[in-house]
Amino acid sequence: MSTSDGTGADAQQSRPSSRERAKVRQQVTELVRSAREPALQRQVVRSVTARYRARCDRTLETVTQGDGTSVLVATRELLVSTQTWADVGARSYLEARRLERIELDAPEIDDKIVLLRAADDVSADELHDTVAELRLRGFAASQNQVMPCGPIMKNLGGPALAHHLPVVEHGPLPDAPHVAVIDTGIDERVRTDGWLVDVPRHTSGPDTNIDPLDIDPGDGYLDLCAGHGTFVAGVVARVAPHARITAHRALLGGGVGTEVDVAAAIVRAAQQGADIINLSLGSPTLYDQPSLAVEAALERVEEIEHAEGREILVVAAAGNAGDTRPMWPAAFRQVVAVAALTAEHRAAPWSSHGFWVDCSAVGEGIQAPFVKGKESYEFTADPDDFPADAFARWSGTSFAAPQVAGAVANLMREKGIGARTAYAQLRATGRAVPDYGRALHILPGL
Repeated sequence: MSTSDGTGADAQQSRPSSRERAKVRQQVTELVRSAREPALQRQVVRSVTARYRARCDRTLETVTQGDGTSVLVATRELLVSTQTWADVGARSYLEARRLERIELDAPEIDDKIVLLRAADDVSADELHDTVAELRLRGFAASQNQVMPCGPIMKNLGGPALAHHLPVVEHGPLPDAPHVAVIDTGIDERVRTDGWLVDVPRHTSGPDTNIDPLDIDPGDGYLDLCAGHGTFVAGVVARVAPHARITAHRALLGGGVGTEVDVAAAIVRAAQQGADIINLSLGSPTLYDQPSLAVEAALERVEEIEHAEGREILVVAAAGNAGDTRPMWPAAFRQVVAVAALTAEHRAAPWSSHGFWVDCSAVGEGIQAPFVKGKESYEFTADPDDFPADAFARWSGTSFAAPQVAGAVANLMREKGIGARTAYAQLRATGRAVPDYGRALHILPGL
């Protein structure tokens, strides 16, 4: 993809308006505030839970750990490894706790993970105690945790209307690296300015990837986190104009999906030939332990790499909690964890960070294509009305990660190397920043 003057997606940008700048500053303020105000977090959880129930006919609830931190989980659902389920003692204990096996509906990992559901009157705390007991006995078990793209990961207010970038004249190359974006899906509407027009749209079947934008509820306003996947794909396209981009929808009502949903999408993307898989999503986990389902998916990805003799790189946002607690799946050793920098290339204080972070890129005021629609006063005091072919600015590690994915794709194409090799070369160009990995210069912020 190249722009009208052939010099790349950032050519001849008009100067951002004072309103753009003010709204980006507000986004950053909200990122800092949301991590520190329990009342705001509770409001977010209520909004997400209600929308997920309406979309999926399943409920979510919050489990509060001993240190006061909370994790969203699917109600009455527990995951165990197939080895745990095969153990006679573990299975007897689970059945005594009134848990029964149900269909996982994720053939990509169903030989590695077993999904159990508790009786209706089993509380979240009881299920939490069951997991704790299994862990004490040395068995792999966890509640089916939820992975949001936000707003738990970023500001509640959403993006800001921005000026236009140049139109696109040429699409991706057929032999270019393949970047898979696992997120809320892609806008069904095909833009008239060339941006993201080559991203495949699937309106039905198991690979449905359309972001419905306005059904939670259908009130004429953009849903919570609507357009997130489209925006992330647009960030990849800005950095890597010639990359082949595909969108996979694993996040549903309220911009959240269970770890099983995300894990299945990771494997599907790898099976369909993705070289780079971008995950602008994640959360803390119970006991700060890796997600069982995503761990199984990453094992499957490694099997695909070995069987097909190629490299697959998984890149994930580090989160916006402003502390050092690991966020998953970014904290997996096999995953590139991307934290955020300010527009001045300093460590962003609102970004999650720590020893587990690999690199960082600017995460404030990133500009990319967005969707048509009106924002609701429920989520922002200053809503925007986005026209057709709109662009927006958004802040968060969600928009630092796809820059790294795009930069890796560029190096793969330029040098004819694999994704992991390309990432190693990219990371070597960065500046070391304590707890933020290597700081990379990719897209400018605001």
